[in-house]
Amino acid sequence: MSTSVLVNDTVRIKVKFVDVNQATGAQIPVTPVAVVVSIKKSDETLLINESITTSGRISDSEYYYDFTPTEPDTYKVTFVGSLSTGTSITVNQQLYVSTSLDEYKPSVILKTDEIVTFAPDVDPIYLDPEELRPYFPEASLIEIGESIHYYSLEVKQLYSLRDDATAADLNFTALEYIKAATACDLSRTYSYGGDDDVSVQLGDLTVTTRNLPRAEITRGNATTWCQIAAALRKEMLAGKTGPKGILPKGLPTESMGTSGKNIDPETGKVYYLSDRELYGPGKKILPKEDPMPKRGIRSYD
Repeated sequence: MSTSVLVNDTVRIKVKFVDVNQATGAQIPVTPVAVVVSIKKSDETLLINESITTSGRISDSEYYYDFTPTEPDTYKVTFVGSLSTGTSITVNQQLYVSTSLDEYKPSVILKTDEIVTFAPDVDPIYLDPEELRPYFPEASLIEIGESIHYYSLEVKQLYSLRDDATAADLNFTALEYIKAATACDLSRTYSYGGDDDVSVQLGDLTVTTRNLPRAEITRGNATTWCQIAAALRKEMLAGKTGPKGILPKGLPTESMGTSGKNIDPETGKVYYLSDRELYGPGKKILPKEDPMPKRGIRSYD
């Protein structure tokens, strides 16, 4: 932290002692048993080295010290908080004191304007945006990440994944689909890998590659990011469906129960009577009389 004040102005310097949770990375306020503040000039001359009493206590983890500089300079302020465990936490601050004529500035400053862009909450994101950065160097990581997030949501809904699912829970086809679909979106903007007609001419030799329409796109004949994404998406959808039971429509017209079966006394198997055995010799059966086609053979033939 750096603060700029004028000579003979009283400035209140505040400090807060925190620790970091190694598991979550979150900051945790800590309560020191003793706090010492020291203030030095730029030439390392020690001006103040005092213990902060309860009067300088804001909360269990926050303290302050009122300092009135008398000379323009760059002051180094150090707070040391001693913990009950025997360890200590050190917090350093810089205080720039100026006059109406002389102004002290930090020695390290930002020489040019820098734009810092913060991404929204993109969760889930099953692919590292750095993997697509070499293909689309002009695209920002935020733009790539937002597109990956969109297709990660599609895969999450398709496979009904949990909220805590990671890329390790996805199969190869799903990960490649997210990559290809994201590259398809980016290729529409940056025109990499999405040309339908590419022509190269060398003297009298002309080589033209055309992306002709196909009846069915697969991994074998896909030539662009969008076609690869379409083929992979079709594979994912096919893996989510299964065959349904096939039921005859309107057939059979006769009962298929156990009664009325013909059992061969020698083998004990069910066999089917032929038309001659069922209706007698010389009887011609019309198709309309028996809609169920007969095989004309026994089960053991």
